[in-house]
Amino acid sequence: MAADSVLQGYDAVSLLYPHIPPLSHWRAWEYAAYQNYRLQGRILDLGCGDGQYFRLIWPDAIDVVGVDMSQEVAELGRYSGVYRDVHVAPAQHVPEPDASFDHVFANCSLEHMDDLDAVLAEIYRCLKPGGTMLCSVVTDRFVQWSLLPKLLAAAGFDDVAKTLQKDFLDFHHLANPLSVDAWLNAFEQAGLVADEHIPILPKFNSSIWLMMDGLWHLKRVGGGEVGDEVFPFLASNQNFPDAFRKVFAGLLEMENDWQDCSGAVFLVSKPG
Repeated sequence: MAADSVLQGYDAVSLLYPHIPPLSHWRAWEYAAYQNYRLQGRILDLGCGDGQYFRLIWPDAIDVVGVDMSQEVAELGRYSGVYRDVHVAPAQHVPEPDASFDHVFANCSLEHMDDLDAVLAEIYRCLKPGGTMLCSVVTDRFVQWSLLPKLLAAAGFDDVAKTLQKDFLDFHHLANPLSVDAWLNAFEQAGLVADEHIPILPKFNSSIWLMMDGLWHLKRVGGGEVGDEVFPFLASNQNFPDAFRKVFAGLLEMENDWQDCSGAVFLVSKPG
């Protein structure tokens, strides 16, 4: 993936998240990868959230059904105008008929789902023959490259490092930090064929992202997160989004292996 396309992704997603650098950083890579694809027909958005990111990526999609576990989040999705309907349901029990979708879209959701085999079986059930799933996931590098706990451990704070890593993984509910090969095997076991794989966030971008995100979600004394303090500080500076873009560009220049990454975008299909 070209550095220019990732920066163009940042230009797009920073309109949604101008003062949340961990979010704009990760989403920029996903956005850039998704620009290689088009979704048409009836679409299932699995783990839909509030719909804003879906609308940014697929502004012309008109026949979309969302699924989310959270009643509160599902309400935001309903009010977004993106979806014809939003179900409050687990991903392994989608209340829709067999073979009723041309595409499934799962943005950064599969890695959080406890019963992955059942979820993938449900995706297979919901897809029409020849239908596809486009998804982004994290890989095992997401855990291996976690920089902040390593720095604390190197400074002699082993217990703090372990607690911090546990809190970080618990916050993200990272049930499936699988290697690329393990993801491919999971798709195959579900009867899905992996057609394409785009690696996202190579080592230096991953390490810096993991540090930013780890600091952002650090528990604050008295409740909340450190990000609750950082956000208003960044939001007070109108130059931040453009300035952070320059930092982002510098990080892209550091990369020398764009294939070994902490994230991946897959296009998989149900045989016709």
